[in-house]
Amino acid sequence: MNEQLIIRLGSVASAPVDWLVWSALTAEIIASGRLASTAELPALAERLGARPVVALVPACDVVLKSVPLPGKPNRQLLQALPFMLEEDQAEDIEQLLLVNGQTVQQDGQYSQQVAVVRRAMLEQWLDVLQQAGFSVQRMLPDALLLPDAEVPVAIELSGQWLLKQGPWQLSCIDSSWWPDYLALLELPLLLSYSPWPETVLQQHQLAPAELPLALLARQLTNTSFTLLQGEYAPKKPQNKYWQQWRSTALLSSAVLVVYLLTVALEGWQYQRIADNNRMAATELYKSKYPNERIVNLKRQVERKLAATGGGDPNQSLAGLLLQLQPLLAQQPGLSLDNLRYDSKKAELRFQATADGFQSFEQLKTQLQQQGFSVEQGALSNIAGKVQGTITMRSKA
Repeated sequence: MNEQLIIRLGSVASAPVDWLVWSALTAEIIASGRLASTAELPALAERLGARPVVALVPACDVVLKSVPLPGKPNRQLLQALPFMLEEDQAEDIEQLLLVNGQTVQQDGQYSQQVAVVRRAMLEQWLDVLQQAGFSVQRMLPDALLLPDAEVPVAIELSGQWLLKQGPWQLSCIDSSWWPDYLALLELPLLLSYSPWPETVLQQHQLAPAELPLALLARQLTNTSFTLLQGEYAPKKPQNKYWQQWRSTALLSSAVLVVYLLTVALEGWQYQRIADNNRMAATELYKSKYPNERIVNLKRQVERKLAATGGGDPNQSLAGLLLQLQPLLAQQPGLSLDNLRYDSKKAELRFQATADGFQSFEQLKTQLQQQGFSVEQGALSNIAGKVQGTITMRSKA
């Protein structure tokens, strides 16, 4: 959005409030008006509050100083500015806010532009705007936005005359004091953007008359100064759509993380089971062929099947063991004690120990589901363990 809402506050809450909607792109006025007091700001915020706000405050409430520096400015030197100015202030320095402007060098001498404002006053301006619903992006003294010229420049705004005598020399005078103030200044010439009062004896030139806030708005791009620095700097605006979807996005991210962790855990568990099965198969093979080095277990088992089964791997010892081993792995509490193989009957008889009777029943059921003929011998409970014998015969 290229439109800005410019609000000029007074020194007190009961003072009139001027406002202007300004298009920086086309340099034209979109809307303008005046409120009787800050009490009407919430209604203005409902109408125009979506625009970024530039707050202008009376120059008479902000003291601008140029502080000579003993050398080239650095961080330590700038941090010492409050102590340099402490003796010049009527109030406790801790109650004042010092805001740095530009560093100026002239004839080898450095000076630092400093704006001094009472913290309570600045916080009052901010509070009244924020409580009304505005998001304040910048705040600066009104007269600072008067155009730079070879002679002092003035304009009348809400019963006050704003005067700019130099880039960092401002004044804000009530209209009733204006003649006396000019008499004390003894300015040789003055450029006025407002109709000149006939009763004021001052050499002047009249510039084309213009709405005061429009004249000030044109100069916004010529200065980057703002009173809102440090602890008072505006926070970066957050995308409203992100705020609406933030909870959903965070929840979705959490669900995704949990899902990935679950998948990773299951993968690890399956890999662990596969590794255990591979180790069990290897140990079983070594127990039968202790003098044979294992290079490729699968291929070596296939060769043994071809050599011992009369052409039918389902009737060989190795073939029966290969089919039995995955079923044993599904019963982690069951272990083989000994086994006997009868090649003529294609029968494998083994004795096993388990944690309970259920393990034998489950193994028997699984073997039968695989098509084996199964006979289960008597089961006995010894020292908290169950021992028994199972005979499995080859598939028909």
